[in-house]
Amino acid sequence: MNELTFLDLIILKKIDADSSVESFGSTINTSFFETANLLGTVKIKGYVDIESSIGGISKVTITDAGTGILVLAEKKAAEPVEPLDNALLHALAGGAKDPEALQSTLNIRSGDLAYHINKMIAQGFMDYDVRSGKVGLMLTEQGFNSTGGMKVQGTPNAGAVGVQSSRGSAQAPGKAEEKPPAKHEEKKEEHKEGEPKNKDDIFHILRGVEEEEKKHTDHHKHEKEEPETPLSPEELKQKVHARRLSSKIEYYISEYWAWMLLILAAIGIFAIAIYAMAFSLV
Repeated sequence: MNELTFLDLIILKKIDADSSVESFGSTINTSFFETANLLGTVKIKGYVDIESSIGGISKVTITDAGTGILVLAEKKAAEPVEPLDNALLHALAGGAKDPEALQSTLNIRSGDLAYHINKMIAQGFMDYDVRSGKVGLMLTEQGFNSTGGMKVQGTPNAGAVGVQSSRGSAQAPGKAEEKPPAKHEEKKEEHKEGEPKNKDDIFHILRGVEEEEKKHTDHHKHEKEEPETPLSPEELKQKVHARRLSSKIEYYISEYWAWMLLILAAIGIFAIAIYAMAFSLV
């Protein structure tokens, strides 16, 4: 709880002569209540003092312990790149996005992590932003290129050491080795890519067979059909008349079938009555 964090270091670096609890939230992009909580935590650690004054303004000043932390951070920021710095960059490239994730991945003390993150930012390998009291970390172009220009998965190799020049300045950490893809994966991909082609070939063959069968059927159908002989005007007139007559008969039957049945029933009853009378007279 009392160990230095990178967020503590950010707060210390942003405090100036006009800093107060009421106005400091805009400096670190955090709400008033979250800012007051953060400054209270830093005060408990002994890095700052908070003084109340007339008008309700709570002035924030850095203590000697806080000044010592800033001096040490500036000194470490000028040091050459070390294996831990290289491990930080690879862990960030591997998906760690905040100091808590880096600490969990590398299993190092919070104070050491804070100084090394600050060094990587000062030397242009990393950058950060603060939102709602949370620190987000990201690689710069220089930092990304120093990891080999590729996203590294898993825990970084802490043994990879940055190269120092004869003047003692830090060089970019070593590039990560690229592993050739497994052969069985290549075969699997080739098989997947080949599947649509095989399916297309099968559908093409089936379509070809259907078209041939259709052509064969149409050919025989045309052979069986006899060409119609042209009709004379008289025959054509009779054919039209017959069609009209049949249409009229169908219409009357569909419209008056009930009446026709009734008439037929009446005729049948009348015929039966006449037959009965004739039979009785005999």
